[in-house]
Amino acid sequence: MDDLSNKLTIGQFARFNNVSEQTLRYYDQIGILRPTAFNEKTGYRYYHISQCAQLDLIAHMKSLGISLKEIRRFLDTEDTAWLVSKLNSIWSANAATIELLQNTQAVIERKLEEYQMQSVLPREGVPYLEVIPRRTIYKYDTHINYYYNEDSVSNYEYMLREFKNNILKQNLPSVYFYNVSSIMRRENLLAHNFITTELFVFIRDVDQKRFDACETVPSHTFLCMVCTDSSKEIDCINQMLDEIHRKNYVVCGDYICEVVSEFLSAREGARDMVLKLQIPISFA
Repeated sequence: MDDLSNKLTIGQFARFNNVSEQTLRYYDQIGILRPTAFNEKTGYRYYHISQCAQLDLIAHMKSLGISLKEIRRFLDTEDTAWLVSKLNSIWSANAATIELLQNTQAVIERKLEEYQMQSVLPREGVPYLEVIPRRTIYKYDTHINYYYNEDSVSNYEYMLREFKNNILKQNLPSVYFYNVSSIMRRENLLAHNFITTELFVFIRDVDQKRFDACETVPSHTFLCMVCTDSSKEIDCINQMLDEIHRKNYVVCGDYICEVVSEFLSAREGARDMVLKLQIPISFA
């Protein structure tokens, strides 16, 4: 190579390192990479080939999430302890962001599945049997009865606020707050005593450690019914109980009203939901 191999103009140094001259001028201005020589007559800045190492260091530190101001500090002090602390801080922040993105991706996948599910759901209002695998839930008692009066839609919204506040108190991401479903205890169901104060969400087994308490809904045969109008839920429950009586089934657990789909809708008023009503049964 010729003599310029060790002494490069700003243009040559920029092209050699695939950066802009503007970037090099800015690095000179803030003091993190200064030219080794300056010709006052021509105004040319010159860089030494060895400065490529420092330019690579700056680029590497930027890629790790360290600001130019912080890079200047490190170059001035060579404080390794500070750098280790900074990297630990960035790692923790990135880990939290990655976890949130993974949770968000899981919710998006669930939403896409819900839209696809619409075409294969059983006919609304017709009881059917289904064996449903074991499920893990996080449940919370809001102490508000969904069926307290005819305005069950408003009651549900009050219940949801309580449930969401409980989620937030545990520092859980808001992505867990979707498709919030409800449970009615077996004794109330059989007595036609419509009391539902407990809400829940299904969670992945790997997420159990994030919640203060989790429960398992065991695998079972359920009498199910699809309902798209929450105001008709009690009528559907009564229809299911009649079916259980006719077929001599035995109710062997709590009633579940699962929100299988909550569609993104601009419609005002009630939520645009599809409910899957479920009663665990055994055969007499």
